[in-house]
Amino acid sequence: MAASIITRGSSSLESLTGRSRPKVQIDLANQTEGLVSSYTTKDHIEGTVTIRVDHDTRFEDVEITFEGTARTSVERAAYPGRTGAYQTFLKLRQPIDDAAYPTPRILESGRSYQFPFTFVVPERLLPHVCTHSKTNAHVERSHTLLPPTLGDPMLASNGKTLLDDMVPEMCQISYMIRVVVNRKPAGETAARKPLASAGKKVRIIPTVDEEPPLNVFDGDDVYCTRKEKDVKRGLMRGKLGRLVVAASQPKPVQLTAPQDETKESVGTVATIHLRFDPVGNEAPPRLGSVWSRLRVSTYYAAVPWEDYPSALSATMWAQAGKSVYTETVPLSTLCVASAQWTKHSVSSPVRRSSLESTSSSESLTGPSASFSGSTYYTASVVVPVSLPASKAFVPTFHSCLVSRMYALDLSISYHTPNANILTPTASLRVPLQLTCQPKADTRPKYGVHEITLEEVDAEFFSPRNVAPPSITSYEAFPRAQSNHIAPPPEYTALRAPLLASEQPRRVAAG
Repeated sequence: MAASIITRGSSSLESLTGRSRPKVQIDLANQTEGLVSSYTTKDHIEGTVTIRVDHDTRFEDVEITFEGTARTSVERAAYPGRTGAYQTFLKLRQPIDDAAYPTPRILESGRSYQFPFTFVVPERLLPHVCTHSKTNAHVERSHTLLPPTLGDPMLASNGKTLLDDMVPEMCQISYMIRVVVNRKPAGETAARKPLASAGKKVRIIPTVDEEPPLNVFDGDDVYCTRKEKDVKRGLMRGKLGRLVVAASQPKPVQLTAPQDETKESVGTVATIHLRFDPVGNEAPPRLGSVWSRLRVSTYYAAVPWEDYPSALSATMWAQAGKSVYTETVPLSTLCVASAQWTKHSVSSPVRRSSLESTSSSESLTGPSASFSGSTYYTASVVVPVSLPASKAFVPTFHSCLVSRMYALDLSISYHTPNANILTPTASLRVPLQLTCQPKADTRPKYGVHEITLEEVDAEFFSPRNVAPPSITSYEAFPRAQSNHIAPPPEYTALRAPLLASEQPRRVAAG
């Protein structure tokens, strides 16, 4: 009895003082001091776990995992307070052989125990991660892609300096190498208890491929790819004509992979198409400047998203535990006064249908709703889109709890006679996708092999022996009491007729 009391007392004392708590150190391979460890898809996260103790300590095992978690917190609209969610969407376990542990399972003072680990950043998550209800199969495909690190102020970096990734405090996506030293108390049914635990965060920016462009229709409440405005002579005066400003979704911005310096800057170009339909013989207005801004939207929720988020339902999200955080990043201001208008003439003008989608290039540059003449003017302005180096950008992604989307705001000003007080402008908002390209050393270095006609002839038209296999002990088998049947002809005997019959078809196909 006394011995058991002493044992419990010493165990309690150890738990309070922490003298026997193991010290866990996690070291990553090829890690530079002071820099953030960043990885992308298919990268190997290698390292070593070192465990030391002050006093001999009995343990059960060492658990090394690579975990990805998402955390959100949303303000409730009905009554004060917050509601949130927590999800572990990734958990890879490093197997440790029993021979790597000391025998008996006691960590001795003055010794260091090392356990190497290797994790490969996966391309996709397991299907059981996304089991909630969804509106279509495309949502599940997006939710099972690996999301990037987001919302951690210590990891929002380009690998060298800490940068703002434009994420509110209410949501975070993080990855960590976690080590737990477990101990099993006395008793067969007792559960394991952690003696010590440690973690080391890493930054993950997965490879993201280009998705098809979004379909934007007339009357969309989020995006505006086409706008028409009356060009007036001045305040309280008649109009010169009608101006059409349109732009389609530009090619995606390809972010460079972490620790890949093959590309200094990332960006794309957007093209603004303009059309002026005059009332009579009026000249088109003189263009002024173009402003471009990047609209960065982070959607987060306390419940899984059943569909792709949209700002259209933002007013209703507060009731459903969903919210959106948006920041605007100025990009550039360009003077386009030197842009030239091109005059066109048509014999039979065609009106643009109000039901026509703005997703096609023909509808983007089509006539205005009031066009009834035979002359119009067109112009195009190319706007470069370059991401500033003062911010940390992640690819466009959608997960169960958090999504990141981008939009490009374009505004162009123009000048009309007798309108010197206010400079009229026309604004558009087009979707923009950010992707992440793989590392240069992981791309396939082989080209596409072209099959020549000679290889096709050698593969499909060369003779083959289709005779039955030879039998060495043929005489040992009894012969059937039947008439002799001639063996089938060899393929070589049929090759010439086959080639002769195939020759006209091959020539026609070629």
